[in-house]
Amino acid sequence: MNTDIPKTALLQELGYGPPHQPLLDCLADAGLTHAGKQRINLAKRDEVAALLELHFVRVCGRGDCQAGASDLGDTRRIAAAASPAHCVVCGGAALAPAARRMREACARAGWTRICVVGGSPNARREIQLTHTAPPEIRLVDGTIARTRKLAQGDLEWADHVVLWGSTQLDHKVSGLYSTSPRCTTVNRRSVQELWAHLAESATRALLR
Repeated sequence: MNTDIPKTALLQELGYGPPHQPLLDCLADAGLTHAGKQRINLAKRDEVAALLELHFVRVCGRGDCQAGASDLGDTRRIAAAASPAHCVVCGGAALAPAARRMREACARAGWTRICVVGGSPNARREIQLTHTAPPEIRLVDGTIARTRKLAQGDLEWADHVVLWGSTQLDHKVSGLYSTSPRCTTVNRRSVQELWAHLAESATRALLR
């Protein structure tokens, strides 16, 4: 059984976002991998995690978290967190209340399935890493051509569809969904704002 996985996949699982090169250099210097190899054995996971914890501190992109990391008082290098939940400063604290309000509003509206169309790869990855159902979230890459039949399947599956505007979303893809009465658009980029939009949309649905 092959237990090798891409190095970058292991780093993501351990909570480290790109750029990954400084972390890969650290692993190579410690002899845990070779610079030319793309994959690493999962048996090294704990050793890799311990080494990176020794040399790096995971911090999300929020300005106060970046400043807070400088106050930790150690000599570790700052590395990008794969998601706010992996940030050693906030631990996703800014995201959690918005996610909770979204889940509560969706529950009141009876929404158990949400389709999100668009968003950057990092934002979709953040949702995959931090969101737990309910509601179930289906993520659709807005840069990949989608047939009308597939889009119709999404519309029939979901209680609500959100077009994630101002992100990586092709008009040919969004146009397949935008005419549905169960579809709304959010023009903010962050996951926190996506959750806020869903909470508001679910609340409005109850008032109709």
